[in-house]
Amino acid sequence: MSVEVKVGVFVIIALILLAYMTTQITRGRMVTRDMYTVYALFDNVSGLKTNSPVEIAGIDVGVVYEISLENNLARVGMALRPDVQIYADAQATIRTRGVLGDKFVEISPGSPRAAKLEDKGRIAHSIQPTDLDQIMARVGDIADDLRIVSKSVAHVFGGPEGEEGMRQAFENLREAAVNLNQLVQANTQGIEMIVANLQSFSADMADISRTNKEGIRYIVDNFETASREINTAISQMSSILQTAEHGEGPVATLLQDSQMSEDMRQTVASLESLTRKLDEGRGTLGKLMSDDTTGQKIDDALDGINEFLDRFDRFQTVVDFHSEYMFRSGDAKSYLNLTLQPAEDMFYLLSLIDDPRGRTRTTETITRTRTNQGSWATTEKIEDKTEKNRLKFSAQMAKRWNDLILRGGIIESTGGVGVDYFLWDDRVKLYLDAFDLGSDDRAHLKAGANLYFLRNFYLTAGYDDFISKIDKNRSFFGGLGFYFTDQDLKYLLSSVPLGAVD
Repeated sequence: MSVEVKVGVFVIIALILLAYMTTQITRGRMVTRDMYTVYALFDNVSGLKTNSPVEIAGIDVGVVYEISLENNLARVGMALRPDVQIYADAQATIRTRGVLGDKFVEISPGSPRAAKLEDKGRIAHSIQPTDLDQIMARVGDIADDLRIVSKSVAHVFGGPEGEEGMRQAFENLREAAVNLNQLVQANTQGIEMIVANLQSFSADMADISRTNKEGIRYIVDNFETASREINTAISQMSSILQTAEHGEGPVATLLQDSQMSEDMRQTVASLESLTRKLDEGRGTLGKLMSDDTTGQKIDDALDGINEFLDRFDRFQTVVDFHSEYMFRSGDAKSYLNLTLQPAEDMFYLLSLIDDPRGRTRTTETITRTRTNQGSWATTEKIEDKTEKNRLKFSAQMAKRWNDLILRGGIIESTGGVGVDYFLWDDRVKLYLDAFDLGSDDRAHLKAGANLYFLRNFYLTAGYDDFISKIDKNRSFFGGLGFYFTDQDLKYLLSSVPLGAVD
């Protein structure tokens, strides 16, 4: 092989190695079509370049492909791999690899509970690291302060007078150290005994404080309380004495009025007589204090009252009114409901219903006739009678398991059952009622949903009597309702102005 061929082969191999090293260095930093883009705003991105890596937990997940200016802030565009997900509460930080290394962007992806950040989304939180110029400025300020301190020290200790003062100070320290050493050597045995006693005393105190920690804390608290009360009592006593010194107040009157002194003496005598009767067990209070049975009965009575009041506090009441517009007939059907809830998982529902369809009653009449002593003929007559605008009532008992409620009892003046199911923290209620099961027509089935909004209002919609044989009975409906709880009723009643009473 000639020299030219050898040089050519060497150059080709070098180019191949250079291309391979280039691909290794830039691996993972190419912007591909499947990547998505996010943006972040920084006050300063000095040193950050395009094609800088974007990392999460130290792993390359993208590349900085754009740096622009937006409203005097640096807008950094980052292309991320499609398998990397970040959220609305993500955080972007510009970091430096090493002391003087290249800069890159580190992303904290945020919490999965937040919304996912889509393509061209913006990271709301960005952290700007401290710039090297700012650090150098702070170091310069510290150096200036050190220079001022060194000048002050030089003025104090500089010159012959400063040197003489320092020499005397060190001489005094040396003499004090010598004297202290001589004192310790002369009293070594006594010092050792004192140290041993202190060690024994500290061990005893540690043992006492460890075994009686609560008691010591209780004593300290009592001392603090007692000191505050003593200070208050002394202040009040000083005020009373000052008032009495000027001949004012009840104390001065008590000291100067003989009749009041006599009354006080009689009061004290009466108290002594009452105390003696109580000690002897005479009278109602004496029996109460000396007889344990009476005290136990009173305790039992108080427990019963407390249990009754606790049940009364748990008792909840809800008043509800809503009206439904029937789209087929154009009529309105109104409900007034009263919910009595003695427990969280059980309640009673009482309702009055104004139904424009009224109520249909079926009557059957059987007539027997006989002509000229012949055979008897039986005539049967069935008549349906509808009473319009008749009030109906409901009385149901309900039981709740989590989001499911089962009801049963009287529904619109007939026997029936119902089921409710709540969604989204009781913001939506789905319900189905089945009643009037014994009629000639099919059972009355009603299904609907309530959407609760604001605080005391809800929308209702559904399909009424949807399996009836009579077309005019089947109808879609929609309406509006409102309700009041115990707290709402208390607020309304307390807000009603009361007229002045003469």
